[in-house]
Amino acid sequence: MRSSVKIFSNFEYKKQFLPGISNQVLLNNAQLQVYRIEDYLRNIVIPVLPYRTSFNFLIFVTKGQIVQQLETGSHKLNANSILLIRQGNITATLEISKDAEGFFVVFENDVIENLALNRQLFNFFFTSPYIKLPISTVRWLSRLVELMEEELNIKNSSLEVAVGVFRPFLQKIIASAGEDHGNMTRATEISLHFRELVQQHHLKERQVSYYAQKLNITENYLNKVVKQATGKPPKQWINEVNILHSQILLQDVSRDISSVAFELNFQSPNYFARLFRQVTGESPTDYKKRVGINVGK
Repeated sequence: MRSSVKIFSNFEYKKQFLPGISNQVLLNNAQLQVYRIEDYLRNIVIPVLPYRTSFNFLIFVTKGQIVQQLETGSHKLNANSILLIRQGNITATLEISKDAEGFFVVFENDVIENLALNRQLFNFFFTSPYIKLPISTVRWLSRLVELMEEELNIKNSSLEVAVGVFRPFLQKIIASAGEDHGNMTRATEISLHFRELVQQHHLKERQVSYYAQKLNITENYLNKVVKQATGKPPKQWINEVNILHSQILLQDVSRDISSVAFELNFQSPNYFARLFRQVTGESPTDYKKRVGINVGK
């Protein structure tokens, strides 16, 4: 089976979406990288088909606007906001204004592990992808990013020094959130692990009971805590992730509706179409027409 969502390395991401960047940027494989949105993302080729990355990145907008898909939803990043895209998340840049400015920070998992994150920082990192920041915090964070950028761009740069600056950058974001992210409830923790498992296994496993068993809890308890933590029951999460993947495939002109249904292991094209309409409010045929792709027969 072909992968429904392509996974891009740092190099592949730049090669695919950012025409015209210098070879120095293209070949940069450092574990921590900092780029200016105005120099890096403004020329991104839109529309971007959803993808996954083998790295993490932060979009820190200080001016203008960016709309970024993240899993089954999207975030409108206006000035003074940050969005975290974790390794393996489904994402895509949907819109970027001509005046967008800010920072694009790329970091590998090893960077986070080397920071020896305390529990508060760990919880925030995994549960709060989007945050709106006060202007005073934006100025403070901007200075830190500029220091990271300066260190990474000098001739004899030190990754250790840059990573050392990255830690207070993350801690300041948490401190400015105005919420206690240190105490993750059991419901939130189970919900987080459930959603991670769904991303890994949804193509083959669509029964709530499977995920309950993996988490060593009852199906009823899983239904209760996921609904409590997210506002949506587990079955809805599973369906939405599957339909999101189908939307990605339907944007490929080489795939028709029936082949997408079978590729994603739906029992029949008719069942797939009913679920697609239930989740999105439109049929797969209408979706293909709306995104400007010829419908396969």
